[in-house]
Formats: sequence, C-alpha cells, structure tokens
Amino acid sequence: MTVKNRLRPLWVVLHWLMALLVFITFGIGLFSLVNKPNTDAKLVPLGIHMALGITILLLVIARYSLRMLVFKPPQRVTSPEKEKRLIFLDRMTPYVHILLYLCTGLMALLGIAIALPADLFSIVWGRSGVPLPLSFYIYPARAWHGTLSLVLALLITQHVLAAVYHQFIKGENYLGRMWLNKN
Repeated sequence: MTVKNRLRPLWVVLHWLMALLVFITFGIGLFSLVNKPNTDAKLVPLGIHMALGITILLLVIARYSLRMLVFKPPQRVTSPEKEKRLIFLDRMTPYVHILLYLCTGLMALLGIAIALPADLFSIVWGRSGVPLPLSFYIYPARAWHGTLSLVLALLITQHVLAAVYHQFIKGENYLGRMWLNKN
C-alpha cells in the first residue's frame, strides 16, 4: 500500500482511540448498567460511562471537524467496471461513515439529556448524597439512548464486516491504511 493511500497518523490514532472508547462504553453500559438496580454500587460504572461518553462526543467533534476543515481521508480508487460490481456493504460505506459520526455524537448527547434532568453530574461526580432515580426510563431520552445503541451496534458491525471483507476475502490490505506501520 502506498503512503498516498495510507491515512495520516493523527487520523489513525483518533480512529482506534474512538473505537476502543466506544467498545468500553458499550461494555460498561451492557454489563454494569442495564438491568441493574440504581444503587450506590452503580455510581462508579455510571461515572466512567458518563466520562467516556463525553470524551467520545469531543472526539466525534474533533474528527468531523478535521475531516471537513483540514483533510479528508483518501478514498479507494475503483474503475467504472468495478463500481458496477460493488457489493451492498461497499455501496453503503459513504453513508455508514456519516451515520457513525451522527449516531455516536447523538448517543453522547442523549446521555447528557438523561444526565441533566436526573442531576447525575452532581450525584455521580459531586457526591451530593442524593440517591439515583429509581429508573432512568422516566426520562424520554433513555429509551432513545438504548434504541440508538442498537442502531450504532449495527453500523459498527457493517463497518467491521466491510473491513474484514476487503482485508481477508479480497486481500486488499485494507486495514493497512488504518495502521501506523509503513508496510
């Protein structure tokens, strides 16, 4: 793979950092928060989940701003003949990238929309002593947050499947452009 097709190191670091944070946040949400009672035992995982969500929001804003204002990642060059034979996952790629930005940012904003009326910032980080609400589902944003997590999981799955397809089935060293080494 030529250097021209490779993504800039900053872009690579932001991509993998954000991927790692999203997976950790999903894991905390799924295994430590969902279907668990809102007791004091939930304060630490909830605080980490909230901090990671805010960090992810800042990364989404930074990545999208860099993409629009500074540089766009190089696109794969395909011939018109190959363009006609693109698989469904490839045809969705431009839309999936934008949807990944949109849904990831919206997930964080919905988290904030839950945290503000529930006063979670002072309960979790300020240690106000006020108990957590009995249920977060009393806040409309909670249902949207959960639903959007499923949509985001599907988008991430499509993103990973397309990368695996190009890397291992088509043998295009597709992941090479999203790595820091020079090979």
